[in-house]
Amino acid sequence: MSSEPSASRLTGQTILVVDDQAQIRSLIRRTLEAHGAQILEAGNSSEALATFAQNHSRIALAIVDFLMPGVTGLDLAAQLGRDAPGLKILYMSSAIESIAMESLAQRSPELVLMKPFSLEDLVARVLAMMHSDAQ
Repeated sequence: MSSEPSASRLTGQTILVVDDQAQIRSLIRRTLEAHGAQILEAGNSSEALATFAQNHSRIALAIVDFLMPGVTGLDLAAQLGRDAPGLKILYMSSAIESIAMESLAQRSPELVLMKPFSLEDLVARVLAMMHSDAQ
């Protein structure tokens, strides 16, 4: 079966990817662009907030590393959510680093993508979030 239906379902969607590791951002960008998405990248919370401020009306989903230097992914998501209450957030994590992350993973596992993840899992999770009412 062709991957064309998946590609067309992300065409025209803008996704903000926030991770302090450039290799992870690049891998996510290349993967999701191959499925039709437009990707904006940020290496930290300050860059993410600036990018979001300039593009907030276009961004449908933010993929946010839960644990970054400075402002955590959870705090960043709260700031983004104040400006765009309907924004969908997908958290990435390499481990359950805190009580907040553990609680989120238990309460809403669909919102958490554990590292390392396969590219297929990434695409499937993004597609599910983009075409659901989950926030």
